[in-house]
Amino acid sequence: MVQVYIGIGSNLGDKIANIKLAITKIHSELGEVVVRSSLYESEPWGFDSSEMFVNGVLEIRTIYSAQTLLEGLKKIELDLGREEKTTAIYTDRLIDLDILYYGDINIRMDELEIPHPRIYDRRFVLEPMVEIAPNYIDLKLNKTMKELLNICSDVSLLKKILN
Repeated sequence: MVQVYIGIGSNLGDKIANIKLAITKIHSELGEVVVRSSLYESEPWGFDSSEMFVNGVLEIRTIYSAQTLLEGLKKIELDLGREEKTTAIYTDRLIDLDILYYGDINIRMDELEIPHPRIYDRRFVLEPMVEIAPNYIDLKLNKTMKELLNICSDVSLLKKILN
């Protein structure tokens, strides 16, 4: 079993319901959900939208390879109504699932880079990571999640929401 951290977000429809359904599907199809962070509301990152995001992080244990896990997460996104990405430009989405960390390995492939390359610039990922794994050490920068949050350049405000 491999310890994996997954970022999860939504900014369309019933965002909390979208996230809860995705968590249920991840648990039943891809691995045991060990812990999940609170959910946080934040402004869109990397594009303009009038729709706020709801984001969180999951820790799961899985038997699947990183590539197979990625394929499973993409299938869940499509099953929940996300339109297939045809461009690198960020857009509104019903659900977004990203592998942040996969065990203690670095991966660099066309479709998958682990640690996720934009973790360091995203407060909406780092705050939930600190909540569930404050002392987890990033493989690339050799810093804890707490340390990464302290040096994060993203000054966006997040609001913890009840869920």
